[in-house]
Amino acid sequence: MARSVEQSVREFYDERGWKGSEDRLFRQYSPAYQKYRASAVARTIDCFVGRSGSLLIAGGGDMPDSHIDIATKFDEVACIDISRTALDIAQRKVPKLEPALGSICAAPFDDSTFDAVFCAHVIYHIDAAEQEQAVRELIRICKPGGRVVIVYKNPQSPIRYAAGAVHRLRKLAAPKAAVEEASGLYFSAHSLGWWNRFKDTSAVSMRPWDIIGSFEERTLIPANGLARSFYGIAGWVEDKAPRLAVKLWQYPIVILDKSF
Repeated sequence: MARSVEQSVREFYDERGWKGSEDRLFRQYSPAYQKYRASAVARTIDCFVGRSGSLLIAGGGDMPDSHIDIATKFDEVACIDISRTALDIAQRKVPKLEPALGSICAAPFDDSTFDAVFCAHVIYHIDAAEQEQAVRELIRICKPGGRVVIVYKNPQSPIRYAAGAVHRLRKLAAPKAAVEEASGLYFSAHSLGWWNRFKDTSAVSMRPWDIIGSFEERTLIPANGLARSFYGIAGWVEDKAPRLAVKLWQYPIVILDKSF
């Protein structure tokens, strides 16, 4: 019997992700990235300014510092994850957190439970056919007037296409040992226009989050000096033309403000 997407993702994180693979595969950046990363985290936290009460972290993973910072702004915090290992990590880092083992496609919470929901780098690891259900569940359990904040991936980013082309050329020219390992982690992202379907329940808006993934940076920007210039330009575009950045960057923030 074939494994489901959920089973394969859970196995990846329980057996590899939280034992070093997450950092090795997805968090290796140049030193120049760190300053830019701080601005991306600040944009995430800014989405919750003025929000308080109860928060759900949907798919907390290993509970990065940005998640912890957001959690401190709320009186009550819950976390749902398909990985027991991830929930154990989350509880160690945020003692007040209430864990829930399960899928956000069938969230075990009543309607209108939370004032805010935060879901970063999770939806595109859910079966593409089930992603709409997952997002609608997050909206359902958010209170009217509440906010759902989702960090997603833009499959039409030109940076992704450029890195893919360079990687394929390297595979032709280099021995197998020189080709970066594949993660084996399921990934599927819909176009940014796909999010308009949620306008029936929420005001939908987007902000730029991060211009590039770690694999793409390692593929396209081998020198730290070049990376420093790259991130400087990226920051300028995000400030002056955020809508353009949303269309071009690899990672947008999708904000769903639930209607009353």
